[in-house]
Amino acid sequence: MNNQRDVTPSTKQNSERPLLQINRLVYVKVSTKILEATDKRLKQYLEFASAGMNSEITNDDVIEYALNHLFERDPAFKSWLRIKQ
Repeated sequence: MNNQRDVTPSTKQNSERPLLQINRLVYVKVSTKILEATDKRLKQYLEFASAGMNSEITNDDVIEYALNHLFERDPAFKSWLRIKQ
């Protein structure tokens, strides 16, 4: 999934460091197939979310959020993860 790295120089004095702080996200590309009906619904949701948030929402945004929502809400998966670790 997304790994977040904090890019901030830490060895220099505060007065010598840039004020800029960048959080880099590491993405992986995934290829998958979905049903036509699901694609139609996804496009409708993108239109709805983009209008409601006054910002362009992409397939990637929705799928990232939906998968993380699933992972957080599935009690059997959470239990399985505890055992696996």
